[in-house]
Amino acid sequence: MKKIVYLRLFVFFCLCSSPAIAQKPAKQPAPDAGLSLISRQTIEAHLSFLASDALEGRQAGKNGSRVAAEYIKAVLSEYGVKPFYDTYFQPFEAYSPAREKGFDFQVHPDSIARYTQLPAYRKVRLQNVIGYIEGERKEEYVIIGAHYDHLGVDDLLAGDKIYNGADDNAASVSALLQIAKSFVVSGKKPSRSIVFAFWDGEEINYLGSEYFVENVGSHSQIKAYINLDMISREGLLPTLYPAFEIPEATDKNTASANQFHLVYTGELEALNKKIDKGIADNHLHIIPKPAVIAHGARGSDYLAFSLRNIPVLWFFTGLHPDYHTPGDETGTLNLEKLFDITKVIYLSLKLLANEE
Repeated sequence: MKKIVYLRLFVFFCLCSSPAIAQKPAKQPAPDAGLSLISRQTIEAHLSFLASDALEGRQAGKNGSRVAAEYIKAVLSEYGVKPFYDTYFQPFEAYSPAREKGFDFQVHPDSIARYTQLPAYRKVRLQNVIGYIEGERKEEYVIIGAHYDHLGVDDLLAGDKIYNGADDNAASVSALLQIAKSFVVSGKKPSRSIVFAFWDGEEINYLGSEYFVENVGSHSQIKAYINLDMISREGLLPTLYPAFEIPEATDKNTASANQFHLVYTGELEALNKKIDKGIADNHLHIIPKPAVIAHGARGSDYLAFSLRNIPVLWFFTGLHPDYHTPGDETGTLNLEKLFDITKVIYLSLKLLANEE
């Protein structure tokens, strides 16, 4: 009798502990190899150099900007990102009438031909830094870009004279370098080629992005452009641009400490839910605030792409009191927010590089 009781207890124990019978835990998404490679410490290391006083505000055409370009090139090479052209640099010149005319610099050949006929004109030599990862469909591109120039030094200022441009736009450059590394080291070839672009001359009329798009060849090969500009603070959407359409009815312009503005042209509206899912699946403490922008609206380097009706996605945390002042320094940034947004950008780029 005792043997029967023991046997029944043994069978009961086995049934209760059997993996086939016990309730299975909810299936979790497989960890993303590239996402796990994004390092806050490395982002901060890039940022501390690019926004340092040594680079003198990275003014387009000045020595500090050239040092930044060399640094970006060296990091891309170290990470194994290939140059998009024969070298990483895409040099170009921009022209403007004499200063008192108040015209912006231009890179279009018609404008250059007109300005160089004037008795006096200005010229500046600039350079984009561009790398890429070849995809399965190597003639299709998703481009992701951030400008690396800023406003330089104002010797007439009392006190701090250097416009370090930590949020605008050293933070974005630092994030983009980390994202490029993640795609290379993960070892998985994307469906489309990914172009990593670091633009020069954004602060003087979006020159680097315009020159690239003007000279890249067929625009139909570019399936989308992701723009990174000011992604590490909290603030307002620029209300001076009426082309923004913001769904929220209340507090619609402000992004708080754990929010960012996800600005896009209408073609990419369906991407919202997929980005939300990626944030939830990876337990990121960040919330996108969607806003639609019309093609051709000014604001950042996305303009050159949207003017050609290329779909645009812009990551942006808003305007703040230190915008375009010497107060835009690394100590004012929300580094945890920058770290989480970098991960969201990586996931969004992965979606656009691999999905139809």
